[in-house]
Amino acid sequence: MIEGSLPLEEALKSGYHIRKIFYSPRILEKPGIRNLLDKAAEKDDTACFEVTQSDLKNISSEVNPQGICAIADMKSFNAQDLSGNILILDGIQDPGNMGTLIRIAHWFGLGGLILMGGNVDVANPKTVRSSMGSFFFLPYIYCDNLTSSVLGERKCLVSRVHGGLPVREYKKSGLFALVIGNEARGIQSDFSKFDPIDITLPRPGGAESLNAASAAAALLSVIICT
Repeated sequence: MIEGSLPLEEALKSGYHIRKIFYSPRILEKPGIRNLLDKAAEKDDTACFEVTQSDLKNISSEVNPQGICAIADMKSFNAQDLSGNILILDGIQDPGNMGTLIRIAHWFGLGGLILMGGNVDVANPKTVRSSMGSFFFLPYIYCDNLTSSVLGERKCLVSRVHGGLPVREYKKSGLFALVIGNEARGIQSDFSKFDPIDITLPRPGGAESLNAASAAAALLSVIICT
């Protein structure tokens, strides 16, 4: 399920096949919507249906739908589709957080995600919506038992709130896989067999913790951009 014009536009750009689009008449007043519908019909032979706002409310998962939503075919990926640096997400249960993490991974040019146990469904409509379209540009795999063959040559970096190597002291060498865990419980899976490096952000203000997505963005900004 794709909800909103921006995620739908990004899905079309990325090559996802859009099966059906449902829209209310009022959204046709928004600039670019008619063109978006025309592109969808030309590119994917997509069926477009004008529906009432009430019908759209029944189709959509949103309390107040934005006026357009779509159904797309899912894609499936394997470990070979992951490239470069990646995120490993461990127990991220909030769909909004998951979507923001996908958006952050896309922003920093990561090549995919590994989803360990306990994560929210990556295709949850709120996750897709929160990713602002980035969902459609990153491969992802579910992996309850991570192996060296899946991790490849990437160095495993485990984000810790306390006790890890300060991130500015990490000397980047080769590719990495950054593990981000649940905000309340931290990292749940055992990564010890990969000889990981525990890294942490400095806390000059002394706050107890950071939102998982905020922590990922801060860590990646240092690891990649400095």
